[in-house]
Amino acid sequence: MRVLEHVYHVECFCCCECDRRLQRGDEFVLKEGQLLCRGDYEKEREMLSAISPAPTESVKSDEEEGSGAVPGKGGEDSKEHKRSKRPRTILTTQQRRAFKASFEVSSKPCRKVRETLAAETGLTVRVVQVWFQNQRAKVRITLDQCAAQCVAQCIGQC
Repeated sequence: MRVLEHVYHVECFCCCECDRRLQRGDEFVLKEGQLLCRGDYEKEREMLSAISPAPTESVKSDEEEGSGAVPGKGGEDSKEHKRSKRPRTILTTQQRRAFKASFEVSSKPCRKVRETLAAETGLTVRVVQVWFQNQRAKVRITLDQCAAQCVAQCIGQC
């Protein structure tokens, strides 16, 4: 299993807290080089926030955090208000195939198609939406790279 720059044996791909083997489709967090399942990550977050909330931060509920202003880039303030990342979703082969088949039909599916895909795959509509956004960006980057190579070849031939 591959996570960012880390590669794990399938039997080693497990939560470092509860030793539960993680599989494709499971949500997890890679924290300081250690894998945590979603449940253990959330428990750890709750424990840390209960024990020692930062003196400059007020403890907020999840609803309050989502409605606040988005912090700007850089500076000290952005580090204090940095939101934790949600666990990464790993797609199964079946889910990926369904997404790719739909992407071949339309790279920008309507809401109904996204909702249908979400229901079929057992994922949220937001995960489906983000997958399509990422796939369009990937196609755009690939096309840009191909165009740059073609230009370089034309210049070399002239």
